[in-house]
Amino acid sequence: MINMARRSRVPPPKNITNDGDSRMTSFLVTSAVLSVVAIIFVSLSSPYSIGPAEGQIIPNLGGEVYESGAWSDFDLHSMFDRDWEEGDEGQWIYIQVMDTDCPYCFNEGDEMSDRYNQYGLKADFLSVVVELSIGGHDGSRAEFTSFKDKTDYGTNNDDGNGCNSGKANCADRPGDIHNWAYVDDLDMTAMSAWDVTGTPFHILLKPNGEVAWNQAEHVNNDGQRQTIDNALSNFLGA
Repeated sequence: MINMARRSRVPPPKNITNDGDSRMTSFLVTSAVLSVVAIIFVSLSSPYSIGPAEGQIIPNLGGEVYESGAWSDFDLHSMFDRDWEEGDEGQWIYIQVMDTDCPYCFNEGDEMSDRYNQYGLKADFLSVVVELSIGGHDGSRAEFTSFKDKTDYGTNNDDGNGCNSGKANCADRPGDIHNWAYVDDLDMTAMSAWDVTGTPFHILLKPNGEVAWNQAEHVNNDGQRQTIDNALSNFLGA
C-alpha cells in the first residue's frame, strides 16, 4: 500500500518558449534604444573643433546687434548653414573686429564701404565693436551707432568727444553709411575667445562657420600681414 500523503506535488512544466520570447523582446528593445542614442550622438558630433584658427568652428558670440536703426538679439552660430559642404553655394561671413576710437578703424571706413559694395551679395558683413583698454578709447553704443550711420556725435576739436580717440565727429568718418550689422562687444568677449590682439582685425568664415581665413595666421617673412582684400578675392572671386 502506497502512502499517498507523502507524495510530493509535481510542479508544472516551465514555459521555456515564453521566457525566450520575453528575453528576445527585451534585447530588441534595448538594441533599438541604443541605436537611436548612437544616431543622435553621431548627428550631433562634429569633425571640427571649436576655436579661432583656420579649419576650426569659430567660438560663438551672442548679445545684441544694431542694424537698420534698431537693436535685436544676436547669435553668431545661428547664422551657420550646418549642411554646407565644400563646393556648395552659400553665404560666407566676413567679420571685422573694430574700435570706434581706433584711428586705423576710423580711416578704414571707406575701405569697408568698398568691400561691402563688391562682396556684400556673397558674404554677410559683421562689424564687431570692442573697446580697447587704451587711453581715449571710451566706447559707447551712442558712439558706435553714430560711427555706423555717420550721424553727429562729438566734435573735430580733439577734445575727447567723438570717434577716432575723441578727435573727430563720427559723422565725418571716411566712407559711406555702413549698411550691415554692428555687434555690441564692448565687454570684449570676442577679443578673448578669438585671440584678437588689436584692431582692425579681419576673419572670413565659410557658410558652415569654419574659419577660412584668420588675419593672425597670414604674416610674411617681413612681418607684413597679407591683406583681407586678397583673402576676399581668393575665396569669393574678384
